[in-house]
Formats: sequence, structure tokens, C-alpha cells
Amino acid sequence: MLSAVRAFFAFILSLGLAYAQYDLVVYGATPQGVTAAVAAAQEGLRVLLLEPGRGVGGVLTQGWLATLDLAKDREGLLQGGLFRDFYRRIGQEASFDVKRAEEALWAMLREAGVEVRLQVPLDRVEVEASRLALVATPEGPVQAPYFVDATDTAELAFRAGASFTQGREDTGLDQRSMAATLVFRLEGVPWGAVFLALNYEGQVQRTGAGAWGRSGWGFAGLARGYLPSDPSRYALRGLNLARQDDGSLLVNALLLFGVEGADPLSLERMRLEAALEAERVVAYLREKDPLLFGTARLAGVAPSLYIRESRHLKALYRLKAEEVLLGRTFPDAVALGGYPLDGQAYFPGETPYLLGTPAPYGVPFRSLVPQELRNLLVVSQAAGFDSVAAFSARVVPLQMALGEAAGVAVALLRRAPQAGLMKVPLADFHELAASRQALEALRKRLAQRGARLSSPEGSRVEAERERPGYREAVALLRRGLFAGPYYLKGSLGLSEPILLGDFLANLEHYYRVKGPEERLRVVLKARELFREELQKPLKRFTLNQILQALGEGKLSGADPVTRGEAALLLYRLLP
Repeated sequence: MLSAVRAFFAFILSLGLAYAQYDLVVYGATPQGVTAAVAAAQEGLRVLLLEPGRGVGGVLTQGWLATLDLAKDREGLLQGGLFRDFYRRIGQEASFDVKRAEEALWAMLREAGVEVRLQVPLDRVEVEASRLALVATPEGPVQAPYFVDATDTAELAFRAGASFTQGREDTGLDQRSMAATLVFRLEGVPWGAVFLALNYEGQVQRTGAGAWGRSGWGFAGLARGYLPSDPSRYALRGLNLARQDDGSLLVNALLLFGVEGADPLSLERMRLEAALEAERVVAYLREKDPLLFGTARLAGVAPSLYIRESRHLKALYRLKAEEVLLGRTFPDAVALGGYPLDGQAYFPGETPYLLGTPAPYGVPFRSLVPQELRNLLVVSQAAGFDSVAAFSARVVPLQMALGEAAGVAVALLRRAPQAGLMKVPLADFHELAASRQALEALRKRLAQRGARLSSPEGSRVEAERERPGYREAVALLRRGLFAGPYYLKGSLGLSEPILLGDFLANLEHYYRVKGPEERLRVVLKARELFREELQKPLKRFTLNQILQALGEGKLSGADPVTRGEAALLLYRLLP
């Protein structure tokens, strides 16, 4: 009886929408918006891509984030399908030329037959019976049976009534968002000299700096000496460089704090103000290292800010930090992730967040589906990820894979009855998420398109659960308070020694928010005094000195201090 009712409802719905101008409307020509639109069009749908800004490519071409955050396993890149196509078109390097990237995205859209409209902001949205019915724009109303919100802030879903948490609200610390960045362009910099300097810094001085191909990263010591015009708003981190076809360098280094990422007018004002700060940064670089930067010229700033975080969707399922780190798989996984749990600072001067490198993990389809809306998917860093899980899940390659999955999911709902893929027609994404048969059909079609949905590097969840301190470590990890080095892959490392720097980072991150200030001063002083030992295992004698300075009792036992012991201690210290 229930199946008959659902089939009848789907039939009535199809009658009302059969003559809609489009099968799918994608809002946001971000990288994931492009792949969602292209995938749906390749599957035979009529697709409209709306973009409130002036171009396609979002953070890559408008924010000038010209280096991809790639993740691999022993079989290669974790993302295939349309992302692999895009990667091939831009030269198969981590860093790329932004003009070439924009041309590649336009080519993909043209080849698929997607209709694109730029500079189309939202006027209003209309929702009927938990379905987004209409999007009103200055050009007129747009109707479709299905929608994908691919904007970085999930603005369409928010306006339609979907629920979100703000920033890292889910951690219980505060509602702050990670720092944003204004990328700027330098001309006149001798790339060969920079290349040698970065590799010397990394290989001889052991700082982690380096350069390869078009990419360069380092000069953290140089950046630490910069005094911003307003230390509460700006900071300079180590320089991430991406060499362009014309020889210029795009520099990802200028951090902006207090950017919530949802108000376009406020964002543009902040971008223009930060452009003046970029001029000060370039003057500083010229003065402090004239051999490398003495001839550098500021040749412009990105048209948009690089927004790392804003909202997080309350989806049918929220991906959790430990599921990311330990490489959990899901029966409805539609893409693989594996980029490190790498978060930017929330406060000026704060130690960045590094919580380890995940084993390859699956992202469930349910994480794209709002609880309140049945015909809308959210594909961006604002989708259904806890804030710490988003440290990894927010990166562009994974988002492009999720965009492709969203486009194919729409095609499955729109075309499956005619193609005989399912016995009972499904009306919306909630029904798809609950249908084992439909999810199997979706995953099968994604695999046929070249998507990767599994990895030979398996999950470590079960192996970790039996170790002392597991429950406490997971609770800390979900709050971003259980730091771990890059080489700690797919594991909480509870039996491994904890590094002094990781232990202090956890205390620092908590005390910056919750205080008391006296404890934060102790932690920051310890970082200064023990600077040469930060990347070494924490000695119990040193630990007890720190605990005594904090007014805490000593921790008995022998060296080394394990991460499991540290988890039990931190769980008590950071309530």
C-alpha cells in the first residue's frame, strides 16, 4: 500500500513538473557547481547554472586559490570522474594558472550544453510542502523540480529554511569561523632564486618548506616578523606560492579574521580594505629580503576573498571528525576524501590546527541532504560536516567529486523510472537517501563515470576502539583539541608518544577561547622556552613543569608520555 501511495505521489509530481523549463537549477558556479551542472547535463538533463558573481570557478578563479589540496592513496588520486578531467585540462599539477582553469571550466560547461547566467543574485525563494518551488532573480522567476546549492555559504539553502550551525558552534567553544584569505599577485619575483631558497629552507633547515613545479611553500620565519596595521584583523602566515603562465606569483598568505562569509557587501568592503594591507605586505617583503623580493611589484588582488568556513548544514547525516581521521566507509558513500585535518587559525597569532592525515574515507550522500528540504542538495564546505570534519572535507577536489555525485543523483530521480532502474519511482532526495536500491544505482553510475568510491587502504575504526583513552581522544578530536602530526595517518596514535608542540597546541586552542588568560600566558611562554623541542616527544619532566605552572598536580609514570595518556589528561583539563 505504501509503495502504491509513493508511486502515485511521484506520478502526480511528474505531471506538475513535466513542462518545467529545466530539470535542475544549480546555484553557484563554484568548482563543485560546475561539476554538478556538467554531470546532470551529461546524463541528459536540461540544466541552468546561476552565479551571483561575475565568473565561473569560485575560489579557484575568483579567489585565486591556485593550488589544489590533493589527496592520494597507492592507486593515485582519490577523486576521479569530472575532477580528473579538470585536473588533466589544467596540466596535472597541484598548482595551476587561474586563466587556464577558468577556460577549462567554461569548456566543460559548453561541451555538456549547460546554460549559464552570471551576475544573478537571489531576490527571494518560495518553499511549498518542504520543497523549494521557485527562485526569484532580477531576471525573473526560475522553477525546476530539483536544485543544487553549490555556493560556499549555502545561501540558497539558508534562505529556503534549512538549518545550520555557525562556524565551529558544534564544538561548544564559540561560533567563530576560520580566518579568510586575500590572495594577491606579485610580478618581478625571480622564481629560480625563490625555488632554491625554499628547498634550502626545507631540506637544510628542516622547516617543512619546499618548492616543486609551479608550487612553493615556506618563508614562515619571514612572515612572523610582519607587523600588520591592525593585529586584531590581519596576520601573515608562511607564503604559499603558485606560479602563473605569465611568470607572476599568486600568494596565499594574508589572513583576515572576523569574516563570517555570508554578507556580500561586507565581504567586498573587507576585500578592499585588505588590498591596502597587501600593499604593506609587499613593501615589507621588499625591505626584509631584497635579494628575493626587492623587485617585487603588487599586480593586483583576487576578485573575491577565499572563505574557508561559514555555515555547516544540519543534514540527514553529519560527518564527524573521527570518521574522517579513521577512514570510515558508508554504504551510501558517493566520494572519497583523504586530505589532512588541517584547519586555519581562528585568532591572530594562534597555532594552526593539524589533527593528522585521514585514511581514505567516504562521504555519505545523506550529508548533502538538508533535513527540512526534500528537493535540494547542498554541495560545498557548508554541507553536512561537523566543523572539524570540514578541515578535510572542505577541499576543492572532494567538493568537485561531490558535485558530480549530486548531478548524477538528480538524473537518477528524473530518468530512473523511464530507464527501468527502480521498481518504485522516487520523488525526492529524502526518498533516495532511504532507498538501498536507489543508492546502489547511484554508486554504480558514478563508478561507470570513473568516480572512486573505495580504497585499498582500509578503515582503522575498529582497531582504535580498544585502546585506552579512545573515548576521550574522540571527544577532544571533535572539538579540534587533539592535535597530531601529518605522518600519523588514519590513526589517533594512542600508543605513540605525543609531541610537545601538539600537547601545547591543544591547551592553547582551548585557553584562547575559554581562558583564564593566565593559563594561556603559561602555554605561550612554554612554546617560546621549548621552541627547539616542539617537534620532539613530550618528556614527563617537562610535562610536570607545565602542569605545575598551570596549578595542576603531577602526572606519574615513565617516558614517553603517550597520546592515550595525554587524551585522558587533556579531557580533564579542557572540560
